[in-house]
Amino acid sequence: MLTGNKGEWSEFYTFLKLLSDGKIYAADNNLNKNENLFYLIMKIVRGNEQDYDYIRGNNIIIQTADGDIVSEVALSDLNEYTKLFYEGISKGKTGDRAFQLDFAKNVLDTFHTASLSDERKETADIRIVIHDPVTHHEPLLGFSIKSYIGSKPTLFNASKNSNIIYRVTPVLSDSEIVNLNLMNTYGQRVQWLTENGYTLSYVKMNSEIFRTNLELIDSRLPEILSYLILYKFTSKKNSLSDLTQMLNSTNPCGFNINLNPNFYTYKIRRLLVDAALGMKAGKLWSGNFSATGGYIAVKKDGELLCYHIYNWNDFQDYLMSGTKIDTPDSSPNRCDYGTILYSNEVGEPEGTFIKLNFQIRFK
Repeated sequence: MLTGNKGEWSEFYTFLKLLSDGKIYAADNNLNKNENLFYLIMKIVRGNEQDYDYIRGNNIIIQTADGDIVSEVALSDLNEYTKLFYEGISKGKTGDRAFQLDFAKNVLDTFHTASLSDERKETADIRIVIHDPVTHHEPLLGFSIKSYIGSKPTLFNASKNSNIIYRVTPVLSDSEIVNLNLMNTYGQRVQWLTENGYTLSYVKMNSEIFRTNLELIDSRLPEILSYLILYKFTSKKNSLSDLTQMLNSTNPCGFNINLNPNFYTYKIRRLLVDAALGMKAGKLWSGNFSATGGYIAVKKDGELLCYHIYNWNDFQDYLMSGTKIDTPDSSPNRCDYGTILYSNEVGEPEGTFIKLNFQIRFK
């Protein structure tokens, strides 16, 4: 039987809910509905080996890409399916744990699909033809989906690729390295280092791909991100807005902030937008958004709201004010960070080092 976690089930719920509502409202910078701006849903395109068009009218007409009608679904039935899925997801297991919904297969069969998501994932989480109220065109756009049903979603997922390597100065002795690595947590190690006069300075990203992705966004971004993550570990703050304000205050890169105080805020906002719309640590980033339409948030009560190009500033404000730096699993089989390392373990000629890691999560 088909299983999925809350995020995966939410993708199919979003598909049903959009067709059921026939429109989606824009969100403001606090993820509240903007009553004055919405987009009509003309159809949704999804599939695997072949695409199906799900056209919204008096009923939902399902047809092949060639225009052959396969079946129709009554809106009254669709409304019931949407309620069933929301209730099932709300009661399902939390976190990333998969669970089943016993009614799901019949509904998926009705829509001629066997997958919770659009299997052409390289295009976006969902592809929608909307009526654009500004241009009056009806473009096919891809949207990214994040669900708040259950635990708060991540914006950027951690992996070994997102490790950041720092030099520990002065050089630690062999006995100090042994004692530090016997401590229970990386937090204790960082605290001991800072309390005993050691400094951590950025050396490089663990992954050349991640470094290149960051440099594509901004050539100084690897260095800027390294300071932001270090401040998280040493200041006990985790809000992106607070940590960015620390960058503005300390100005570690020496920008001319007297002339323009927005250097760090602008660059961190760019990072958040790119992470929201496709950039990952382990995959080369071209700079082309897979989600060409924007971003759909599934709120805890099941309401759908979106950020589209016309409320782009609201989207950036929402990401900056609504996210935090979280500490991911440090175990060797997951992210493998937090221990003191010798130079040969990080490809450096001399010195002692530590890797720190992060993920970005919604508050």
